[in-house]
This record gives sequence, C-alpha cells and structure tokens, in this order.
Amino acid sequence: MKILIYLLLFISFLYASSPKQILLLHSYNNGLKWSDNITIGVKKILEKYPEYELTIECMDSKKIDTKEYFDNLLSLYEKKFSNRKYDVVIAADNYAYEFTLSHHKKIFNSSPIVFCGVENFNKNTIPLPSRKYVTGVIEYKEIKKNIKLISQTITNLDTLYIISDDAFSSLAIKKQILNAIDKFKDKFKIIFDNQIDINTIAGKINNLPKNSAVLFTSLYRDKNGKYIPYNQIRTLFNTSKYPVFALNKIHLDEGILGGILVDPIEQGSLSAQKTIEIIKGKEAHLIPITTPVFKYYFDHNILEKFSLNNLEVPFLATVINKPKSFFEENRKFIDSAFLLMPLLILLIIGLIVNIIKRIQLEIKLVEQTKLDSVLLNNIKGAVYWKSKDNKILGCNDSLSRMLNLPKESIIGHDIEEIMPEISSILNNEEDFIEEIESVLTLKHRKLNALIRRRKYLNKNNEEAGVVGIISDITQIKKLENQRKKDEQFIIQRSKQSEIGDMMTSIAHQWKAPLIEISTIAQELLYKRNKKEFTKEDSKEFVDEIMTQVQYMTKTIDDFRSFIKPSLEKSEFEINSAMEELLRVVEHNIKYNYIVVKLNYENNQKLSIYGYPNEFKQCILSIINNCRDSILKRRKTEEVDGQITIDISLRDNKKCISIKDNGIGIKDENLERIFDPFFTSKKNGDGFGLYMVRLLIEDKMNGKIQAVKYDNGANILICLENEVSK
Repeated sequence: MKILIYLLLFISFLYASSPKQILLLHSYNNGLKWSDNITIGVKKILEKYPEYELTIECMDSKKIDTKEYFDNLLSLYEKKFSNRKYDVVIAADNYAYEFTLSHHKKIFNSSPIVFCGVENFNKNTIPLPSRKYVTGVIEYKEIKKNIKLISQTITNLDTLYIISDDAFSSLAIKKQILNAIDKFKDKFKIIFDNQIDINTIAGKINNLPKNSAVLFTSLYRDKNGKYIPYNQIRTLFNTSKYPVFALNKIHLDEGILGGILVDPIEQGSLSAQKTIEIIKGKEAHLIPITTPVFKYYFDHNILEKFSLNNLEVPFLATVINKPKSFFEENRKFIDSAFLLMPLLILLIIGLIVNIIKRIQLEIKLVEQTKLDSVLLNNIKGAVYWKSKDNKILGCNDSLSRMLNLPKESIIGHDIEEIMPEISSILNNEEDFIEEIESVLTLKHRKLNALIRRRKYLNKNNEEAGVVGIISDITQIKKLENQRKKDEQFIIQRSKQSEIGDMMTSIAHQWKAPLIEISTIAQELLYKRNKKEFTKEDSKEFVDEIMTQVQYMTKTIDDFRSFIKPSLEKSEFEINSAMEELLRVVEHNIKYNYIVVKLNYENNQKLSIYGYPNEFKQCILSIINNCRDSILKRRKTEEVDGQITIDISLRDNKKCISIKDNGIGIKDENLERIFDPFFTSKKNGDGFGLYMVRLLIEDKMNGKIQAVKYDNGANILICLENEVSK
C-alpha cells in the first residue's frame, strides 16, 4: 500500500513538474505579416512564463487550399498530434479554428481551444461536445464605420473603390461588405471588386474620378488564384493616385492613410491571456468570448501627401509619423529635466522653507534678545560675564549703577581693572568656588555681597568663561541678625514660661531635704540634752546635713544649667541630657501622678552635635504639653497618666519619640501645631511648640513632626547622625 502511495505521489510530481504544452496553429504561413503579428502578441504574454512550451504550426492556406492538400495535411496532423496532449490549442483565423473543431477529439484529444482572428463567428456552429472547451477573440472588421469615416475624410466623395479577393477569409466577410455598401449606395458610388488582376489594378485606381478613395479589405490571391507577395501590395498603396484606407493594422506605415483597424498583436495577446487562465485551472467555457474595442489609426505622412493634414482626427486616434514636436525632439533632455524637476522643486521648497525659518528664527532671536535684555536689566543683582582671559564680555544695568560707570567703560576691559577688589577675592581662591560672601567697598560705602559664579561652555563643551552675579545682601544680613535676636527672644521667653513649672518642681524637691535637715537639727538638740556630744556624733550630723545640702545644690545647678543658653554647638549624650532634665521635673510629674518611661534601643548611648540646653528645653516643652493633655483628659475620665520616651537609631538618624495618653491631636491640626500663635489651650500663646521647631530644625538641622497616634499624641524628633563638625 505504501509503495502504491509513493508511486502515485511520484507520478503527480512528474506531472506537476512537466512543462505546460501550448500549440499555436496558424491558418496561414510564417512571413505573412498578419500571422507574424499574432505570434508576436502570443509570445509577448507567454514570455513571462518560461515554464510554458509553445509549439507553432502553420497550415499555409493562403498559398494553397486544394482538397488534396487538406487531405494530406489532415493525415500529417493525425500522425503528428494524435499522440500528443496539448494543455491548450490556440487556433489563429478561420481555417485553423474550423479544422480544430472538426478534429477536436480525434487529433487534438479534446484539448481546450482558444481562437483568435475568427470572422463571422457564430457560437451555434461549435459542436455541442466541444462547446465547454472553446473560448477566444473575435476578429470583427468595422466595414460600415470605415466607409462612414472615409466619407467624412474625403470632401465630396464621388467613388469608393473596395478591393477584396475570393480567399476563404475574404468570403467570410463578403456579405458584411455588401450590407455596408447597401447603406451608402445613395450617397456616393461604390465599386466592389474581388476579381483582381495585380497587373491592372493600379490603372483601375488611377482612372477613378476626382474625389475618389480606396478601401483595401484583403488581397492575397488574384483572380487566377496566384499568390500575391506583400511587396506588390505595398507598391500599390504607395503609387495610388487616391488615398487608400484599410481594415487591418498590418498595412499601417506601408502606404495607407488609415482607418478603423484590426490589430493582430492585440488578437494574439488576448488569446494568450485566456490561455494562461485555462492553464491556471479555469474552465474554457467560463472565460468570456471577447471582441476588441475598435481603434482609429492614421499615417501623418499620407495625410500630408493628400493635403489632409488639417483633418480633425477622432478623439483618442493614433497618428503615426507625426513630425516631432520640440518636446519629442528633445525628449531625453526633457525627461532628464522632468526627472530632476522634483529634486529642483524640493530644493527650491527647501530653500524657501529654510529662508522662512531663518526669518522666523531671526524675529524670535530679536524678540528673545529684547526679552533677555529686559529680564537681565530687571535683576537687582549685578550680572557680568567674562572670557577665559578675564575680559568682560557683557553686563546688566545693575553692575553699571553699582560701579557708577557706563557699560562702554566696562565691556571689553579686564575685570582686574574694573573690579580690582572682586578680582583679588576671586584670585585668592585656589579652587573654583561658586558662592562667596564678602564685604566690599564700592562708591565709598561698605556692603555685604554674595558673589555667585558659574562656568559656561562653548559649542565644543569646553570652558569659554564665567558668569558672575553680585548681590547686595546688606539688608538681608540685617534682617537675618534681627531674626536671630527675635528667635533668641522667643526661646528665652519660652524658657521663662517653663521656669514657673520648674520652680514648683524645685520647691517640691527642696521640701524633703529641708524637712530632713529640720529633723536632724531637732535630733541634734535632743541628743545634746541627753548625753555628752562627741566629735563622732557631730561629724555624723554634719555629714547628713551636707548630703541634703548637696542634693539641693545639685538641683539648683541643674536649673541654672537649663536656663543658661548654649553659646555654641557641642557634642553631648542624649541619655545624659534626658536624665538631667527628668531630675529637674521629676517631682512636678510625679505630683500629677504621671509615669515617665524612658527607653533606649538596645540600651545604647547616643550622642549628637548641637545645643544641649536648648535641646533639653525642647524636650521639657513637649513633656509639659504631654502633661497638660493628660490633665485635660482627666477632667472627663479616669486615666493613669503615662509619657513614653523612645530613643532609637532610624535610617542613620537619631530619633526621639515622645508619646502620651492625653486627649491627642486632631488630624487637621497635625501640620499646624508648630505654627506660631496656634494653640488649643484656653490661655496659651502658641509659642511653645513653634520655639521647639525653631530650635530643632533651624539650629540643630533636625526634623520634628506630629505623628498620628490613636491613644493620644506622638511627637517625633529626628536629628542627623553627626557627632562632630
């Protein structure tokens, strides 16, 4: 079974890969212009398909058409073609067409037939078994329209002489010619001559009356059956006294004036196209049988010969041998010019667009220059830019006013000549410093100046020079000093507001040691009355009294340390600062029954760089706010007061989180509680937490924020992990 399948596939492959066979069967002979032009048309299409094999066979029926000849030809074709199977047979003209139909099955093995050049075609003459195999191109000669064209071309046409013969193809249209003659017989004289003697025909034509014309239909054999070579036909055309019209395009440019002509090349091309369709799988009877659209042709030389060159030829007519116009004579030059024209147009358009863009850019540049000038001269700071060799290239009006010099006296001069003091300051720096603050003496007055500089680059990204801005910051410095004074005032005021609470705490702390000293004094008096008082007893009482005094001294020293401002930054331990602060406020917190929990992450000691007393003041202010919040909550509910202080290291920052279980902070106030004058207390002034933010963020480069906390308030302070500066 497998072998059978492989065999079938192999046979199919051989069949698929074998070239397609096409037979072109001509009714006439090679060398006949009509047949040769049909062959040209067929080959023109088939040359695109090199895998198709074309066989050409000629029946030579123009030269010989005896019964004996056709019997022999039939016998020859039976032997030649009966054992061959052509994919398509192209039958050119009536002889070949009728022969293929008559012997379709016997000789041509029912191959599809595509005809061309067939006149007086009648589909009903095709045998029924063969109809599904037949399609083609009809040759229809527009005799009636040609006669009408002649009558319109020749003014006052007197006689029309129609030349024909009695060949098979001529007899096929004889009836069509006679019907056409009948339509025009009343308008002018028409002579139909199909008994032509080639030796006398020229004389007949030249003896025609004035305003005559000739219509040449076909002439291959004379009245004696003698074959007429085409060169004699050509001579007849060129020696005719009257214009000759024809029905076949093969005579164009051979001496005829023109006409509605049948084109054999078109007949061959159309039949070849139908052949391709059949080979590609379309059935022949599904391909329409077509008749080409008639076309007008004229020969300009012949029109001129008979003084008809002013003739208005029909629209879309083809006129050959027309004198070349300037464009035709210079076709190569014009074609080259047209090829270059798009490039020239594009170049011109490009140049126009470039010019427009340049103008627009120049306008924008002028506008931008004016805008830059306005912007530059509206800058309060003095701006200048200089080259690498220290030449001032430009400046704004502010520099001119600052130096009390016109721009002309500044631009183009060396910076050392114009601004020696600034030049000296900048040249003293080894490295390029972008910002320098200095005190300058200009116009006999001193001013604090901020000099900012930036390098600018050229198109090669190389340093081209420096742009400098000199800003008078005298007023800013004054305001800054005033702000510092104001801040210090606020800080001191905040400290003073906390002193009352601290004094209460100190009073509580001193109360115990004072009671203890009083008790020691009473005990001393009692013992002196009861027994002899020794030095050891005296030392014991003194030591106890001194212990209490030292405790009281330590308390007052801590208080004095708190209220004394830190003059400069220093490194200090957060742990020690927190413990010192809690010792001062311990009694005040305990008095209000509030527990303070101090937690260190991993029990480690953390140091920071800043102002220790101000730091303690910040923590104290926050603790006092925590205390007030807890006391306010106790007015509405019983709660055990608790303040939790967590000290940890987060993201390389030292953070202090202070939480309480008081009334908390509303969400909308989380961002506002550090603003000046903002307070939620009845008699508050809004400076406490503002002072805290001022100290933490401005003086200690830290960050403070209120974090949402469900059980009360949470104030988070984060300081940079710096231990020295």
